[in-house]
Amino acid sequence: MPEALADLVARYLPVAVIFGVLLLSLSWHEAAHAWVADRLGDPTARSRGRVTLNPLKHLDPFLSLVLPLLMYFSFGWAFGGGKPVPVDVRYFKKPTRDFMFVALAGPGSNILLAVLFGALFVVGWRAGILTGGDLASVGRADLVTTPRLLPAESYDSTFELVLVSGIVINVILAFFNLVPVPPLDGSRVIGWALPRRLKRAWYSLDRVGILIVIALVYGLGGIEWFLGFVWSVLGEYDALLYALMKDGPPT
Repeated sequence: MPEALADLVARYLPVAVIFGVLLLSLSWHEAAHAWVADRLGDPTARSRGRVTLNPLKHLDPFLSLVLPLLMYFSFGWAFGGGKPVPVDVRYFKKPTRDFMFVALAGPGSNILLAVLFGALFVVGWRAGILTGGDLASVGRADLVTTPRLLPAESYDSTFELVLVSGIVINVILAFFNLVPVPPLDGSRVIGWALPRRLKRAWYSLDRVGILIVIALVYGLGGIEWFLGFVWSVLGEYDALLYALMKDGPPT
């Protein structure tokens, strides 16, 4: 491989890998919403082709492209999402309860993916495919001490980068979407628990919810609190994986 091409691959391959894992994780998240809605009796998402891992079916021009770029160049942090999965609660036997189940399917699927990526990491280590090494942490030192699972400057293999990125991205997606602010998935738990007379007002916040989320993330310093929490979760998960690998790969 020519040296110039090798340098280009070395520079952009990690970005491509992380972007690919992010697309997979977002598609998995949205497809989980659609699948659970279908299982609970609402065929709307399935009829629109949303029960699929094809990322093109789940990307939204504004939420997936324009908004992240706007937020990044304005505040230095990217924020966005996938195309909302259409749900018609009239198909559900218990609308607010089943709507909550559909919502929780998204972050639940990301937690499952994080577990699967972690299991593959342990298996890869024990099989001698991964050297493990010191998964050097990066991040904002002024926020919190970051765990070893956070993306390092370099990895021994692309496979290791895929696994670590899969863990980090899916933990972030899961817990961010569990924040109980409309229109995030966690808000559906509040909607289910509220008295009937308050439910309509709560769900109506979806119309301006994205502005509330942006205000919390960028205006009120919510990103610092959230990242601190996520890093602590990753630190515990990191410790668990290293405990499972402590005996080292088989000789």
